[in-house]
Amino acid sequence: MLVSAQYDVLVLGATGFTGQLAAAYLSRQYPESSNVKWAIAGRSEAKLNELCKTLDGKINTVICDVMDPAAVERAVLTTKVVANFAGTPFADKAAAVVELCSKHGRHYVDITGEICLHKASYDSCHDTCKRTGAIILHGCGYDSVPSDIGSFMAAEAMLKEFGCKCKTITCFSGKSKGSLSGGTLATGLIMASSKAKTYPGFVEAAKLGMCYPLDPPGGKRGKDTNNHGGAPLHYNKVAQTWCAPFIMADINAPVVRKSNALFNYRYGDQMRYYETSAMPNLASALALVSGLFVGVACIAIPPFRWVLFKMGLLPKPGEGPSVDLQNTGYFHTFVVAEGETDGAVTTAHIRSGDAGDPGYKATARMCIESALCLALDRDSCSKEGGVLTTATGLGEVLIARLNKSGMELTVEKGPPSRKIRIE
Repeated sequence: MLVSAQYDVLVLGATGFTGQLAAAYLSRQYPESSNVKWAIAGRSEAKLNELCKTLDGKINTVICDVMDPAAVERAVLTTKVVANFAGTPFADKAAAVVELCSKHGRHYVDITGEICLHKASYDSCHDTCKRTGAIILHGCGYDSVPSDIGSFMAAEAMLKEFGCKCKTITCFSGKSKGSLSGGTLATGLIMASSKAKTYPGFVEAAKLGMCYPLDPPGGKRGKDTNNHGGAPLHYNKVAQTWCAPFIMADINAPVVRKSNALFNYRYGDQMRYYETSAMPNLASALALVSGLFVGVACIAIPPFRWVLFKMGLLPKPGEGPSVDLQNTGYFHTFVVAEGETDGAVTTAHIRSGDAGDPGYKATARMCIESALCLALDRDSCSKEGGVLTTATGLGEVLIARLNKSGMELTVEKGPPSRKIRIE
């Protein structure tokens, strides 16, 4: 039971790139007059004070180094929910925070797509959370809210409109505008290195393969053998769009399959799930594949990467999209479910609205709103605690909050129209 929580939400890692955006969002949307009690936390008092100068009103601060378990415990006990932005990577920094939230019945959200941490948290803390009522949610940003919540919406619409489960769910990354931060790049390089094998959960997840590493014990798994839906370039007849690989598919797809398993296969007992990038034509799809190949190769090969850093073409940790790009960025994800009944199709749309670029400003909003679901609407969230997903832990509560915040989450009967796919 939550007792003596001074704050509704504590933003941990608030002085990092996305943490600052989260603090700014709270300051703008939930000022003192809103009665939402929140604070920012980090290891440097000087940096916290500098951040406070950029925010409106009186901001409460908590000194907390995530590598100091005693400091983490003190911080955890001040709040109902910890919104953790202290990563690069999260795999070697978040474990103590997750463990102490689980132990004390505090809730936890973060923005990481690090599958090894998802796995380690479930294996070590899920049973504790069930006992204390804590809800732990990884991937509460662009990874993996659009995929996870979009699939939930499409599957629920399938049951409502056609009375059947899903045979296939495909998540399409539509038109978007954004960029990469130095922290994300650094995390990707670390997770692709041999060092990643030393992180808790890495070996255990790898043994389960790329498709079902997050399935809970006793899960049925399924027929999927890849996360991308077939050939690198293909045409989807239902959505009527050319498809190319989506770089985040291997992160998002296991989360959606975990949601289906935790829902006792409500989406479909043998539901197949894929993620892809929707492209307006074959030429665009070919260009994307070529660009991905060249880009990944240049980043993966150390001499090329060094040159790109020296030329200022790759961001360093602490750097990211410009303020203008954060404000003018956007994304549109649409999720198409095909039912077990012939001709049954539903489509969910997740649009950024006024949230900004997908990877950072919109991510900060999605994570903070996820935290507020648990802080302010706990009784409407999952009745049981656990290391869950945004779909199984928050579901309709998060959909309502994101819509109210200015994002646009909708669902329709049938496939997406041509106009919607290219807008």
